[in-house]
Amino acid sequence: MNEVNTIVFSDVHLGSPMSRAYVLLNTLKEFKFKRLIIAGDMFEDIKFQNLTSTHWELLEHIGKISRRGVEVIWLEGNHDVRFFHFMAQLIGIPALKEYDWEVNSRKFLAIHGHQFDNFLVKDNLLGRFLARFYTSIQRIITSPLFDLFYNKIADKWMRVSRVVADEALDYAKKKNCDAVICGHTHIVQKLEKNNIQYFNTGCWNNTPSYLLVIQEDATADFKVVP
Repeated sequence: MNEVNTIVFSDVHLGSPMSRAYVLLNTLKEFKFKRLIIAGDMFEDIKFQNLTSTHWELLEHIGKISRRGVEVIWLEGNHDVRFFHFMAQLIGIPALKEYDWEVNSRKFLAIHGHQFDNFLVKDNLLGRFLARFYTSIQRIITSPLFDLFYNKIADKWMRVSRVVADEALDYAKKKNCDAVICGHTHIVQKLEKNNIQYFNTGCWNNTPSYLLVIQEDATADFKVVP
């Protein structure tokens, strides 16, 4: 079993037909860690009837991890903003908008990233419509190729990925952090600006998927999950 300090993931989108909950569950079982951070969008939407037994099994496992003394934090995402406090209480873990912590004197910050998405902030109604449209299409065309196509188009159209990265890095600088971790864009990234690292953990609807793994010496990198 791999022993590490912290694991971060985001955008599992439980309830989506593309969610790789079973793969994430098995991957988490490969690690022993002190801290687990869910960086937003654990759920696709509030329609819990779309959750499978595997989705509930993952939630139960996360609750067990917390009860064993591991620090588990669930951060607010734009998909689960309306009910993540309720679900976090049900599982028994803290629900926050952002979270910072230190590993070996290095300060990390985790935040979902939709706060830096100007398109979503300025037109929340349209953003919610596109999210629902995307989910509806997923239920019809359950193909990783479609998900990849959609994300490439969205990145070029809204320039979300770069905007979120730049805004997150600026925000981390104001908070005197050494690294900032986001999700939201569904695009895995690793950047550095002004000696501050930026990581985006991507999405567990995509293949491969990614965990951000932080070691005891505060080095951080991705684990690729095929």
